[in-house]
Amino acid sequence: MGQEPEQVVLEFDVPVPGPDASVAELVRHDLAASTLRLLRHEHTIRLGKDPEGEAPPGWDHEEVHQARVATRRWRSTLRTFAGMLDPDWAGRLSGELSWLAGLLGAARDADVLLAGFERDLARLPDEDAEAGRRLLKRLVAARAADHGRLLAAMEEPRHAALVDDLVAAVRAPAWTPQAGQPATEAVPPLVARHWRRLRRAVDGAGDHASDEALHRIRIRAKRCRYAAEAAVPVIGEPARAFAKAVERLQEVLGEQHDAVVAEGWLHEAAASARRQEAFVAGQLAAAERARAEAAREHWRQAWKAASRKRLRAWL
Repeated sequence: MGQEPEQVVLEFDVPVPGPDASVAELVRHDLAASTLRLLRHEHTIRLGKDPEGEAPPGWDHEEVHQARVATRRWRSTLRTFAGMLDPDWAGRLSGELSWLAGLLGAARDADVLLAGFERDLARLPDEDAEAGRRLLKRLVAARAADHGRLLAAMEEPRHAALVDDLVAAVRAPAWTPQAGQPATEAVPPLVARHWRRLRRAVDGAGDHASDEALHRIRIRAKRCRYAAEAAVPVIGEPARAFAKAVERLQEVLGEQHDAVVAEGWLHEAAASARRQEAFVAGQLAAAERARAEAAREHWRQAWKAASRKRLRAWL
């Protein structure tokens, strides 16, 4: 069975890698940080309450988000350092993390939609806001179901086995001989590879990028950012500054993507809604469309900032 999160946290003792660290030392530190992040936030989700006492509404939404980020970071590290890790070992872990990420993602996506809709409903007259909340009842129910599936999965033997595997992986990753290389030499080319993939996605999007193209760019930006952040312990400020610039691009495109998804949900919900609810759905959809267009106007600016040559001098 899986270990309790508190015990795992106490047992990890992975030093922060210095400038002379090997790839193995850097990767082990990164995996440890992601594992602790996942277990800490999963534990709070399981408790069903804030362990510190009182908390503002929506605190559990952030816990789900942080746990999801942890699974993404784990998979990103496996992807970036694939040549340094046993492929069968890494592939099995990535597959199980994908399963957990899917459960967290479904719950998180519903949280994001509801938060955005509630923000816009607060700006409407009371009568329209009430109709809007009736419209959102199906989304509230879907969110509850997604959270229920997540909690049930976290009690399954499969999840316990995954926790055990992650802890074991931090203690003894399955290296290849290449993992003994100095990180300062091996890591920049790995980050540069993610950068080239991001640049190709931007170049391929054209002057009038589709929503699908912008979504691909966002994914590439996220992977590039995670790779750069993993390099920070050995590269320092240059990697941190580069990661921050790419993160801004990811954020702008994330806003655009969220708005597109929200508008799509509203159109689908309006098709079977009553007249007043459909009217409010149209108002909300207009707000999401405006938000998506605003992000479209800024993403090229964020790309220009992220692609400054001086940020990539270390690659």
